[in-house]
Amino acid sequence: MDMLRVTFLGTGSIADMTRRCASTAVTLPNGDVIVVDTGAGQEAMFGLRTLGIDPCRVRAIVLTHQHLDHAGGLPFMVTGIRFMSLAPGAPRGRLEICAPAAAVNGLRVSCDTMYPGIFNPWCLGDRATWHACDPQHYLWGLDLLEDGTAALATDLAPAGAAEARPGAIATIVTMAVAHGSPPLPAQAVRLDVAMPDGTMRRIVFSGDTGPNLDLGKVGPEPDLMVHEASSVEALGHDTDATVTIGHVTAATAGRVATRARARRLALHHLGSSWSGNPEAARTEAAMHFAGEIHVPNDLESVEI
Repeated sequence: MDMLRVTFLGTGSIADMTRRCASTAVTLPNGDVIVVDTGAGQEAMFGLRTLGIDPCRVRAIVLTHQHLDHAGGLPFMVTGIRFMSLAPGAPRGRLEICAPAAAVNGLRVSCDTMYPGIFNPWCLGDRATWHACDPQHYLWGLDLLEDGTAALATDLAPAGAAEARPGAIATIVTMAVAHGSPPLPAQAVRLDVAMPDGTMRRIVFSGDTGPNLDLGKVGPEPDLMVHEASSVEALGHDTDATVTIGHVTAATAGRVATRARARRLALHHLGSSWSGNPEAARTEAAMHFAGEIHVPNDLESVEI
């Protein structure tokens, strides 16, 4: 591969039964995969298999927060990867699991509860490493290295690097954001991916968050910004209510993408009241963002 592929395994929320819950797979040029959020159940793993993406090539799972529709699929994913890796010839590489520091213990317990012993030596054992993304620091980062290992990344200035980091096929960067009522640990995610020609591609995921015009500080000028849009002002949705529970409208997503100088914008975490009318969201976001706007369906992909 000489392209970076972003596959929307799920684009909806827990309130919308017509779509899978939020999960995105990023396939790197070497075939490894980074999954951002895991949906609510087995649908993300099912989506990977349906699209021919080998779950055993999942190199890292990054969770934006611990709500059911974003992290409920984690036990299914880690258990599925373990069992699929037992097949003859299947990849058995390391699995990096990244989550907000305050959420790591609860998420690990949920996996152990759903499949007791999953992280014991006879299961995933030391193949799986948990990383607590520390919200006390402005940015937290992890380099996925060419040799299959990972190392904490330093020098993660918001401006980022013009070129890929030496020795890293991808760098995962997180930044704490505000979400939930009451608030809970949550983070935006940036992926800097090394391309075969020596250049770098950048993707920024908002996660679930209230209005945050400074989101571009996690990584300006992303090639793609994947931003939630839980409601559409033009359809008469209550903007105040949306913000109160830690979400944004399509209009705000457009403003954030412009502030970040994004090249393309994808709207996801679609609200149940407008998921059947994607053009309304696209039109509203386009009033504030001049770049290309995607409103993907489940299992659709874009290439960067």
